[in-house]
Amino acid sequence: MVSRRILLGALASGLAAPALAWAEGDQPSVLTRKGRRTRAALKTQASDSAALKKVLAEVKPLEGEHDADAAADAHAAPPQLVSPDEALGRLKHGNTLFSRGGASIALPGAARIAELAGGQKPFAVIVGCSDSRTAPELIFDCNLGELFVVRVAGSTVSQEGLGSIVYAVEHLGAPLVVVLGHTKCGAVGAAVDVATKHADLRGSLLSMVLPIIPAVLEAQDKHPADLQDAAIRQNVRDTAARLKVADGVLAEKVAEGRLKIVSATYDLSTAQVAFDA
Repeated sequence: MVSRRILLGALASGLAAPALAWAEGDQPSVLTRKGRRTRAALKTQASDSAALKKVLAEVKPLEGEHDADAAADAHAAPPQLVSPDEALGRLKHGNTLFSRGGASIALPGAARIAELAGGQKPFAVIVGCSDSRTAPELIFDCNLGELFVVRVAGSTVSQEGLGSIVYAVEHLGAPLVVVLGHTKCGAVGAAVDVATKHADLRGSLLSMVLPIIPAVLEAQDKHPADLQDAAIRQNVRDTAARLKVADGVLAEKVAEGRLKIVSATYDLSTAQVAFDA
């Protein structure tokens, strides 16, 4: 028999796989078909996740499993200093200060630098875009050691990025993950061009936009007149939804209320972040 956590991880990975993994080298002519299949998988994700929880509730733990899991958790992660809602509130407050042209942070002194050398306790994970105008520490008025940041163009998550997120949650105790997109995102714009105009992207650039295609197709159905902005919002929502079932650790903590995963969009013109939760 396998443990409850291992089963959760295996089943959760299966739910997330359609949108986390794309074959490299696909040409634009096949993207629509693959994108629509991925969208179909995403639409059943909520019911699939509910079914997953039901199955897990019926799985009897192995003898001593709870004690072993508790011991492993105590060893792996430090106690949470703030709740998920408190962490979200700190980000919202920090962005309010930033968008009004203010800031409360100061450059860390020697004592703080020395303290951080001994370890980190970030209160949130930010999954953001590489765009130079979207530095999370500035946007949320945060200092060194407060945010664990994973950035890639388009705010998507690869398996390596997922590992970084799980590390921050499981081993550093971060109670909040925010998938942050932004207006005028070039990566999403490129995905829109590939999906709607069969733009000729190749190699690593094509691989970069592939995970965004399903969000573009979804937005095209719902908001064709405002496609790029709608695709930006849909992309981060989809990514946040996938993260909730992408790994056993994340799925378990979300189910227990110890972790919140939300999406948000940063407006380059106003410096304000609009959260979806």
